[in-house]
Amino acid sequence: MRRLFISFLGTNNYLLCNYEIKGFAPVQNVRFVQEACITRWCEQWTADDRIFICITDEAKKKNWLDDGHTSSSNDKSDFQKGLATRLKALPLTAQFDPIIIPTGKSEEEIWKIFDQVFSLLEEGDELYLDITHAFRSLPVLAMAILSYAKVMRNISVRAISYGAMEVLGAIAEVKKMPQEERNIPVFDLLSFDRLQDWVTAVDQFTTSGDATLVERLTDMDMRPIIKETKGQKVDAKTIQKLGQQLKEFSAVLATCRGRNISTSVTSVRQSFQRIQDLDILPPLKPVLQKLQPVLDSFPGEEIADGLAAVDWCLNHQLYQQGYTILLETMITFVVNKALGNDGRNRKDRELVNQCNSIIGKNTPESEWRHPACHDKPITRRMIAWMKPQSDLLKGIGELNSIRNDLNHAGQNDNPGKAKKIQEELSRHLDKMKQIVKRSRQKD
Repeated sequence: MRRLFISFLGTNNYLLCNYEIKGFAPVQNVRFVQEACITRWCEQWTADDRIFICITDEAKKKNWLDDGHTSSSNDKSDFQKGLATRLKALPLTAQFDPIIIPTGKSEEEIWKIFDQVFSLLEEGDELYLDITHAFRSLPVLAMAILSYAKVMRNISVRAISYGAMEVLGAIAEVKKMPQEERNIPVFDLLSFDRLQDWVTAVDQFTTSGDATLVERLTDMDMRPIIKETKGQKVDAKTIQKLGQQLKEFSAVLATCRGRNISTSVTSVRQSFQRIQDLDILPPLKPVLQKLQPVLDSFPGEEIADGLAAVDWCLNHQLYQQGYTILLETMITFVVNKALGNDGRNRKDRELVNQCNSIIGKNTPESEWRHPACHDKPITRRMIAWMKPQSDLLKGIGELNSIRNDLNHAGQNDNPGKAKKIQEELSRHLDKMKQIVKRSRQKD
């Protein structure tokens, strides 16, 4: 996995300053923020890693090469070393190269810059980006490149630095300061990039049901904190756990783990409640609030949660899972109501479909097969409860037929049409909700 540093070099006559990067000792008495960042981040890099400085033709003359800002008097005291010379003096193993880019004065030039910078990136790169002197539209362009490269090159962003000279005041005031007082903080703007990732991840979860990105982000962001604090940072562990539980929740629905739906939702809800008062990135809280409607739709009771899970599947195009969960939820419902059992016993569940067939075909007791013939009083009890509910009988029969069609990939003599199967799930769900509601009103 290659590490990559990319920065943009401007044309101004930069002053000698001291750059303060969080977590490192200040880099003192340097003109270029790039030198400070490279000193702190890149000195331990290997020959496989790379450093790219993007420069215009003017920036090359003014600041990449030596003596770009000397006066016309040829006074050697005005001599200034360019960034190329300064980087050569550093104990670097990683190769550094200038990349000539346009000035960005037209849309065509901006697209050319986009292509040039993107072409520097390789699959899986770890990127350190400095935007201190990124002029005009380049900061916005840089963020667009990051988003694009995460998808197209699977890169990870490790730092986005910005040397904030403006905190010292106007440039005229800074020039008057003694060099030892020109202490410039280098802000790490990585959290803004991560916020964009969070927006994408939560949106993917709420629209597609896939929590993979949420889990990956919580692990990526929280693991270093947990390691540094030896697991004592409760906030970080809670956020990491939420990501793991959301991924587990989406996996439970995608794999039709009916018995785990309620417990999985309860776990997510508990972790979600714990993070409400945590000290996390402020804009992240509204993003996470998008999860609230998902949690609210699951009341915490097995049958209701099963129906809510079907709603989830319907809204996220998980039709095969939706039909399976709906049928199995209704089987549990029948076992609950007819026998007073929890629906965990396999024979009880098999008996539901068998009784549905017995009622439909009016099969005499002498022809009952196992498990119906094994305990006829129980079978009669279930038939007595099911028989008056014609809509339930019809619904279970149709759900069985569609699920079999789906499970066999339509490899039968009369396969259903894809569009109809999608549309019918909503109708079946509404019907089963009415049946459950009507039954509970009678209780």
